[in-house]
Amino acid sequence: MKNFIFDIYGTLVDIRTDEHSETFRREFQRYFRQVCDKEVDFWGPYEQLIRVCEQPYGEIDFIAIVKQIAADGGVNLSDGTAWEVAAHFRELSRSRLLTYPGVPTMLEGIRQKGGKLYILSNAQASFTLKELEELKIKQYFDGIELSSDFGEKKPSPAFFRHILNKYALDLSECIYIGNDFACDILSSKAAGMKAAYIRSNISPAEDDLARAAETADFATDDYSCLVEYLLGLLH
Repeated sequence: MKNFIFDIYGTLVDIRTDEHSETFRREFQRYFRQVCDKEVDFWGPYEQLIRVCEQPYGEIDFIAIVKQIAADGGVNLSDGTAWEVAAHFRELSRSRLLTYPGVPTMLEGIRQKGGKLYILSNAQASFTLKELEELKIKQYFDGIELSSDFGEKKPSPAFFRHILNKYALDLSECIYIGNDFACDILSSKAAGMKAAYIRSNISPAEDDLARAAETADFATDDYSCLVEYLLGLLH
C-alpha cells in the first residue's frame, strides 16, 4: 500500500464545537457587528443560506457566506477580513482540539516507510487548515482536499474521483481511513478503495463496529490497533 487517505475530524482529530450555544451566538453576533461597523444581523441570513445549500452532496463555503451576509447588509468585506471572521467563529465555538493518541507517530511512521499521505474530508478550509497547523500535522500531507473547496462533500462519488485524478493515484494502492461507516467506509469501498474504519468517540451513534468489520478491510475502536495495521501495510 502506498497511498493513505484520511478523514480528519473523528479520525485524526478529536474536536468539540457548539454552534448552537446561546452564549456563542450572542458573542459572535457582537463581534460581527464590530467587524462590519454597523448593525448587520448574522444568524438570520446564515440559517437561510445554509438551508439553500442543503442538497445531495451540497457543501457551503463559509467564507463566501460571510461575505454574502456582509454584502447584503451593505458592507464589503475583503477576503482577509472574512478569513479572520471565520477563524474567530471557530475559536469561539470550539472547546476541544487535539489529535488522537499515536496520530503524529503514525503519520511520521508512514512517511518514513515511504507512504504518501492525503486528506479527503468534509471540512471548511477557513477552519481546518489553521487547525492542522496548530496541531502540527499539516506538514505530513502530500495533498489536502476539503469539501468547501471542491463544492461537494462525502459521500459524493465525484469527491473521491477528484483526489484520485488530481494526484494520479493508483486505485489499487489506496486505502481510505475514516470514522463514519456510511460516509467514509461505504463510499470509499464503492470508489474501489480499501477502507479502514476507526470507531471513535465522535463516530455516528448508529455505527456498529461488527457491521463495519463486515465491509471494511479493517475495523477497530482501538487507535493502537489502527496504527499497527496501517504501518503493517507498507512494504
